[in-house]
Amino acid sequence: MPDSGNCQQAGRDMADKEILPDASRNLLGVGCPMNMVYAKVELARLGSGQVLELVLDDGAPVSNVSGSIQKEGHEILAKRQMPAGGWSIFIRKG
Repeated sequence: MPDSGNCQQAGRDMADKEILPDASRNLLGVGCPMNMVYAKVELARLGSGQVLELVLDDGAPVSNVSGSIQKEGHEILAKRQMPAGGWSIFIRKG
């Protein structure tokens, strides 16, 4: 399981590369813990190695969901801040 330093490095390495997700879910405005529940539902629909894009609010949602996702054995490929202030997170299912 990657540590947070590796996740940050992976995000920088992938920042200039286009990531094509297999599924996407907009969770802007969805509070904790429901955003994590929805993330788990979306991940359950994917096969191992497929990529999910989550769009999350800045602050606690992006940090909490990212941390939980990693603890469950999935890989954060990239985190990209959007102009409106939310974050787009790309996750490879473990």
